[in-house]
Amino acid sequence: MPNGGSDCCGNCSYNRAVQEKDHQQTELQKRLWKQNYCTLRDVRIRNPFWTYCRNFADSYWPGLPRRDDQLIGPIFTSGLFEGYVRIPWNDKNEPLISVPAKCWICSRETNDGIAVKHEDTTLGFCTNRHYVQWWKTVHDDKYLRVENYQSPEERFKEE
Repeated sequence: MPNGGSDCCGNCSYNRAVQEKDHQQTELQKRLWKQNYCTLRDVRIRNPFWTYCRNFADSYWPGLPRRDDQLIGPIFTSGLFEGYVRIPWNDKNEPLISVPAKCWICSRETNDGIAVKHEDTTLGFCTNRHYVQWWKTVHDDKYLRVENYQSPEERFKEE
């Protein structure tokens, strides 16, 4: 179980691999790992135990009614470590975490940044905060608050 929470795609009944796990033998585990795919959002899930969304449907309690199949908010992944924080995907584009990046907001260069595809380019960010700040200019989500993420000054105070 990831420390990021049990409400992850690896436990969600919308995940095709989770749907099939009770019907397959354990020697097919590698094949199932490749099948991590959200049937609700029609997207491949690369890291199911660190990916989340508000439509989570608990696979351990199949008798419980499922939430409405209408999409609720974005998909999230665990961001750069500042405690366990979640940052949103850019539509079906998962942000890459802890990669070299030049920040689109402040131009800071870091080897431990965020990169995400947007339209025909890849954008880089130095912190979760700058990524979310940019993300909110493209997506309307009143629940995400930029202030909940560490500032570049806090993250890079030792430089």
